[in-house]
Amino acid sequence: MEEREKAIEKKIEELAEPIIKRMGYELVDIEFKSGGRESYLRIFVDRPKGKGHITLKEIVALSNEISIMLDVEDPIKERYTLEVSSPGLDRELKKEREIRWAVGKKVVAHMDDGRDIQGRLEKVEEDRLHIGGREVERSRIRKLRLNEV
Repeated sequence: MEEREKAIEKKIEELAEPIIKRMGYELVDIEFKSGGRESYLRIFVDRPKGKGHITLKEIVALSNEISIMLDVEDPIKERYTLEVSSPGLDRELKKEREIRWAVGKKVVAHMDDGRDIQGRLEKVEEDRLHIGGREVERSRIRKLRLNEV
């Protein structure tokens, strides 16, 4: 990812997270992709752990609030499309924020040796994850996904 995109994501996080928290939700991830004809700002949100999943009606209300803030603050100078959504039930977990958010949720770790390890993500450490009672070295995980379906 470009440094510019990372800087925009960080700025959006600073601006949007207080709104998201005030409305009772949790920020899962922010993605900003620019280039070509269109740029996209994707903000993934959910309810706090143990409170179920966010509804479409709630996403619409949150999207409206974030859109107003973005119009006022104008942190992105180019044209872009704003998408506010839930993280999905089978989302790939790439960033540290997403992985920490997923503690307590069902996940599947696709390992470098071809095995899949499934279970609840119980604990996140710097070099390993605890999934379904097993310690899994992060360096051996090829891909980590939510498995809530």
